[in-house]
Amino acid sequence: MKNCRFDLRSTSVRHRWLIVLLGLALVIHFLLLIPAAKGSSWLFVSTDAVWYERLPLNIITGNGYSLATSGPYTLNSTIVPLHPLFVTGVYASVGRVPYVVIAIQIILSLGVIAWMIRWGAREFSPKTGIIAGALLILNVALAFHSVQFMTDVLFLTFLVPALWLVLQVFEGNAPTRSGLGAGVLFGLGALTRPVGLYFPLILPFLFLLRKPNKQRLRGYGVLLLSHIVIVSPWFIRNRIVFGHLFFSTVQGYNLLYIHAAPVKIAVEGKSFNEASQEIEQAALERYGEPRNEAERLLFAGREAMRYLIKHPVRYAGLYAAGVLKVFLPMGLSEFLLFYTDPEQDIRNLTPSVHAALLQGRPGEALRLIWEERVVPTGGIFFLYVAAFLFKLFIIGLALRGFLIKGFRSPFNLLAFIVAIYFIGVTGPAGQPRHFLPLLPLAALLAAHGLIFGLEKTNTLRRL
Repeated sequence: MKNCRFDLRSTSVRHRWLIVLLGLALVIHFLLLIPAAKGSSWLFVSTDAVWYERLPLNIITGNGYSLATSGPYTLNSTIVPLHPLFVTGVYASVGRVPYVVIAIQIILSLGVIAWMIRWGAREFSPKTGIIAGALLILNVALAFHSVQFMTDVLFLTFLVPALWLVLQVFEGNAPTRSGLGAGVLFGLGALTRPVGLYFPLILPFLFLLRKPNKQRLRGYGVLLLSHIVIVSPWFIRNRIVFGHLFFSTVQGYNLLYIHAAPVKIAVEGKSFNEASQEIEQAALERYGEPRNEAERLLFAGREAMRYLIKHPVRYAGLYAAGVLKVFLPMGLSEFLLFYTDPEQDIRNLTPSVHAALLQGRPGEALRLIWEERVVPTGGIFFLYVAAFLFKLFIIGLALRGFLIKGFRSPFNLLAFIVAIYFIGVTGPAGQPRHFLPLLPLAALLAAHGLIFGLEKTNTLRRL
């Protein structure tokens, strides 16, 4: 990493750039929030968002860590605790005012952008940092997910500085302290979104770029140990409450309903309900009656995995389709509901679209998406198209920036590891929001790629 100190006070020009960019980001965030001014229901267009509020409300009213709307209030095993506790703290302080949660998320989003501007200046050049900030600001997907009642921005708030500290460990800059900070932040990130739980385990691939030394290995060891210390209490809680040592049953839920059920629909011609119920019944026959909801999802997930192993080709096609979905700017259903009417009744298209694709009928899948998502959105769909094109623009520039140094650059290798992990592991459960962990790094690489080309023509000399 370049020893380039980025002091905003050293130049009033760069100071003004930061103020202008963050001001523009604030405006874009609030412009996208306009629909929600009609009522707070616009903030809960995603089922996950409803759950993320229901848990805190049950905690505040003394009903425990439960998603139930009435007794008995069974404890939840799928949602990890940090975001619900964050919302609980806000609601306990100001009352049930979801707009305050969104306002804090907007501030956190601006903080992520400011951090990436600074990171770009240190890693590449001040110009790169400024352009990366501009790309993040103009990327509607980041602003859109910042104004949703979801976990994404809080997760980024932990992930981005943790990744920066990983490079500090790699470069030997206070490796013990940097490793400790990174491990704690990765742990907090996993407690916000369970997808981040195993990410520290693949970081040794970064250290293979150079010959390992004692300082770097010590820093990584501290990172891994501190990460384990942070996440262990939730494992222990689940062992005590549900009788099994696990972090979250969301994997079992996804394997049953999003991975295996669509494959079974395509292979056997079942309906979605029939497919999922038959897998659950097979799990019941194999493992016996589950003692609680967590055990039901754990057993069903195992049975779903067995079914997928028997149909690898169909599952590979479904997996690829899920990964491609990550490259869309926003979820089509969330976009439709947020910009039209969150109260309208729309069906979940995922099982039908997956089944059509697995049966070799892509035209039917496109017809469903067009008739039930695009047409009802109306003219506002142009914003979705623009966001999609801009995302492709960033990805293209990022690939160009990556190829300048390739895997010789530790930053590039870290970005590659992030991409493989957070995009590759999603599979059929892939959603556009799963691209967000990679987006800040992609923006830096895109800015680097853009400058690499423009500097040849001296276009940026006056910046």
